[in-house]
Order: sequence, then structure tokens, then C-alpha cells
Amino acid sequence: MNQSSQRQAVQTEIDNLETFEKHGESYANADGRHGWRNPIRSDTGPIIEAIVMANSPKRILEIGTAHGLSSLYFIAGSEDWNAVHMDTIEFHEEVASATQERMDKLGVPMKVLCGEAGAVIRELLDTPYDMVFFDAQKSLYHEQLLALIDRGLIGPGTVLLADNVTDRQAECQSFLDWFVEHGLLHRIVPTECGLLVCRLPKDFSA
Repeated sequence: MNQSSQRQAVQTEIDNLETFEKHGESYANADGRHGWRNPIRSDTGPIIEAIVMANSPKRILEIGTAHGLSSLYFIAGSEDWNAVHMDTIEFHEEVASATQERMDKLGVPMKVLCGEAGAVIRELLDTPYDMVFFDAQKSLYHEQLLALIDRGLIGPGTVLLADNVTDRQAECQSFLDWFVEHGLLHRIVPTECGLLVCRLPKDFSA
């Protein structure tokens, strides 16, 4: 499959996944732990794609995969798939497996890592990411952010994105406060759910 055909296949799959229920679905993993899968809204994907196009990240981390809709927007915005590596973390075993199979069929450079995000972050290779997208349990955004900093996986120049910071603001307030406390330039794009965007400055130090 040539690059043009691959991109068309990705866009077709994006269109398919955009038809999935937007108000989410509950689930339980093999350990009986419950979660809630809530896809990005239709107004958010094109913004993510545009941010990727503008920044050309080579290493991307997504926390919260679900069926891979947002993942595919990250890939769609990447100019050279051969130069990109994306890790994405999914809590639910069956969904992680199905999503990895979907990505493999599409031929996109993505690895679905299954497990609780905090545990997976502790096992990631010590190679920094250029872009990180937070979209799993909102109350854990702050904890995950600090874990990534502690591991040296994000730093000066890293672009941080986080969904649901408006409609679920109370749950991620400590995460939002962190940006204010550190005096970091950031914006919340007024999507249906609220998308935080921040590039860590060159002199960033936690």
C-alpha cells in the first residue's frame, strides 16, 4: 500500500470511528476494575491534527487510547510516518488488542501499551517525548504529569495536550493549577470538552 492509499485508509477509519457513541461506555477489565471510555468530540480531532502538522513531533505519547480515534488524528497530522513513533496506553485488554490490530492493518507507527497508565509510565524507555496527550482518568492527569517529569520523559520543548479540562474541570483542577503555579503559557481551546495546549519553555525546570 503506497502512502496515498495509507492516508486514505486512515481517513476512512477516522470517519468510521467518528460514528461511535460520543457519550462514552462503561467497561471492566480482567481484574474487575471499572472504567469509562469517552471518545474525543468531533471538534477536537482536527485541532489535534493541525497541532501535529505545526509541530512535527517524532515521538508521541497518548494516555487513553480507547478505539484509536484520537491516535489516528495524531498519525494523520504527521508528514513522514517513517520518522514517527507513537506509544498509546489503554487500560482495557480487549480494546487494547483490537486497537493494535486495527493500527497494524492500517500500517501506522503505533504501539498500544496495555495497563494502568501509572504503571506503564514507570516501564517506558528513558527517551523523551515531543508531544503528550492526556485523555484517560481526569483525576490522575496531575499524577501522570509529575511521573513523566520525574522519569525525564517530558521537558523543554515538549507539547502537552489534555482533553476534558472544561467539562471535567473539577477532576483535573490540580493538573490545571500546576500550569498556573509554574507560570507556564498555556491555552484552553474552547472545544466541546476543553482542550489544554502548552509547550514547555526552553528554560523549563520542575
